[in-house]
Amino acid sequence: MKVREVPPGARAPLLSLLLLADDSSAEVRRYIGRGRLFVVDDPAGEALPEHQALALALLLPGPDRTSAELRSIAVAEPAQRRGYGRRLIGHILQLLRAEGVERLEVATATCDLRAITFYLRLGFRPSRIERDYFSPERGYPDGIVDDGIPLRDRIWLDLGV
Repeated sequence: MKVREVPPGARAPLLSLLLLADDSSAEVRRYIGRGRLFVVDDPAGEALPEHQALALALLLPGPDRTSAELRSIAVAEPAQRRGYGRRLIGHILQLLRAEGVERLEVATATCDLRAITFYLRLGFRPSRIERDYFSPERGYPDGIVDDGIPLRDRIWLDLGV
């Protein structure tokens, strides 16, 4: 699997893939140009036309040099459940170790049980919850429900690198 880093000025074609991981286009537009964006292209070397990539992960620096935040990770629907997300995070963990980072954080909706399970399987552990994070003020429409659970709170998980 080949991973490449995409510079901020070349990220617009990846917007639709980022929106698979975040229900607020306003929020995605706020962070799309920040941090480091890692992309996995099609193994045959050709990107998927709809998303321009199989998977991506946006990594932000933490408040100090010893931590980082996995701000977004998305895998194109035809490529889901094939290990791309797990391997992409593995690649990022190797980079972070080499850079001296000690902790990786990630946040997701408490109603997104599939994402929480994914992170727990990778060894992440819950660290805190932000109540009422997903609000209209942040660009999230009222009434979003995932598996019968309202989208309201955000859970943070972390992993020692």
